[in-house]
This record gives sequence, C-alpha cells and structure tokens, in this order.
Amino acid sequence: MKALVVGCGSIGLRHIGHLRQLGLSGIEAVDPSPAARARTAREYGIQAQRDLERALDRRPDIVLVCTPAATHVAMTRKALETGAHVFIEKPIGTTLDGVASLVRRVEADGRIVQVGYQLRYHPAMRATKRLLEDGRLGPVLTARAEFGLYLPKWWPGRDYRRSYMASAEAGGGLLMDVSHEIDLMMWFLGEVDTVTGYGRKLSALAIKGVDVITVVMQMASGALVSLHMDCLQPAYTRGFRLTGEGTALRWECGAGRADRSVGRLELYDSARDRFEPVRLRGDARQTYLDELRDFLGSVETGRPPAVGVRQSLGTLKVALAIQRAISTGRSVTVDRC
Repeated sequence: MKALVVGCGSIGLRHIGHLRQLGLSGIEAVDPSPAARARTAREYGIQAQRDLERALDRRPDIVLVCTPAATHVAMTRKALETGAHVFIEKPIGTTLDGVASLVRRVEADGRIVQVGYQLRYHPAMRATKRLLEDGRLGPVLTARAEFGLYLPKWWPGRDYRRSYMASAEAGGGLLMDVSHEIDLMMWFLGEVDTVTGYGRKLSALAIKGVDVITVVMQMASGALVSLHMDCLQPAYTRGFRLTGEGTALRWECGAGRADRSVGRLELYDSARDRFEPVRLRGDARQTYLDELRDFLGSVETGRPPAVGVRQSLGTLKVALAIQRAISTGRSVTVDRC
C-alpha cells in the first residue's frame, strides 16, 4: 500500500512514523516548505516533494491531509480525484464552503475518508462510551468539559505564534483546534440543538482570535453541556464530568497531556456513596497509532470509518454555531446534517 502524507509539520511527521510502525514502506511526502522537507529527510530519510500534483500523479492508495484546516476540503478533493482513500486531520474545515458537497461525493463514490479525532481511541474515552452504552449512568442530564493550557509552553522550542491555535484564518484558532471536546460530547450524548457562548481575547498573547471560550450546549436529549476552553492556564488541564440523576462519571487528565496519560476515570458508586476508579486498559500514547491502524483496517475491509465526514460535518456545524453565538451574543440553533 502506497501512502502520501501532505504536510510535514509536527502531525504529518508523527503520522509518517506511525505508518512505518504499521508496516508501510511505500511512504512519500509533500510540503512547500524547504525547512519541512529537510526535516522529513533528516528524520525519516524521505525526500519530500514540493509539488502536490506530481506527488498525486504517482497514484497513492491513501493520502493523509495534514495541512492547515482551511485547506482540508480542497486537498481532500484533489486526493479523491486520484482514487485514493483519505485521512484528514481535524477539523474537516473552518467554514462550510464545499463541505456538504464533499460529504455527498464521499458517500456516493464509496471511498474511505476518516477525520482525525484521535481522542476517541483514548482508553478513558472508550471506557466512558462503554459505560454509557451499558446504561451505567442512566440518562445523562448535565455535563461539563474543560480544556486549558498556556500556549507559549505547548510546543517547547517553537514559536507559538505560528501554531494553528494562534491563527483563526489558517487553522481555525482555539475553537477549531480544540474541537475534540465538541466531538466527544456529541459521541457521548448525541446531537446538539442550540448553543450560547462567550469568547474573548483577554491576554497579551500574540494570537489572532479569542483565547478563552465558555459555551453552553443544549443537546437534543435535553441534557445541558457546559464547555470551557482557553490557552491561558499555567498548566495543562483536561477533563469532563457527566451527571445523571444520582449518578456521575468524571475524568481528569491531571498528569501530562491526554496523548501521554490515561488520567483518572471515576464512577460514582451509590452503594458506597463515593467515587470509585474505573480500570482503564490501553496506552494513551498509542491513540494516534490506533487511529491510523483503524483507518487502514477500514481501507482494507471497506467498513465505515470510526469518524466519517458526515459526523465531522456535524461537529463543524456546532463549532460554527458557537462562533455565531459568540459574535451575536444570542442563542443559535444548530443545523442538522
């Protein structure tokens, strides 16, 4: 199987390493940046090309789109024209332009296209999904989720001003770069009906866009979900709490990032009147690898991808509704896919 990685930034290089771990030897890469191509050659011995069209002319079986989010739709269309299956880093886009037609095309031609919400492969998220499916919490009535970090410390040795989180135009800024929380809440609790939210630029950080967002989402089930994200906190924080009537489940990633730590998942035990730890199986450091393994499995067997384009369109619609709520100061109804 021949693979082409489009975009040799940090996530593109990570995927190259994981493709090799999964046994792929025919890996090529493309990036317009001489520095990125040099790093790819230095770290993986791959002479990345500059020209995307020439790289696609070699007819790869799979294409991994690891470019800025604003380019994802156009890049995916070009890859599909060659007959390739496509893995797209999240989000699927930063606007709705061309996304609905891309979804229709993917569903019509039967290609496997997966979007990279890798936290669905995290041991704590998988355990949460199983507990919900088993009815251990009953109907979830309220939930809250939080993500926070200090952006200048996120990538040691790199200029945070060049990150996707710092650029609302290229990568979608804070909301799109941390849309994992939206995806997870929808995976756990279903569709979103309406959103209200506030977002501000409060710090002196040199970023384009807001640095703190607080949102309330009303789910189709009636549950209320509060979501807070910022890039101001001195230490990384991530977690959520799901609450039913007399039941609750909570997760905190208190030590290190979610791609390095399983954190602590606890389920309320009514008989003991206390939270008890849930045993987690798996390695948080393997989420990206497991994600690509699953994508390749879908390509080989034809089964639907874990996170398809229609699901990702739904997540994007919620994120854009949050943007509208922030800009207008009003509640916004989410368009369904």
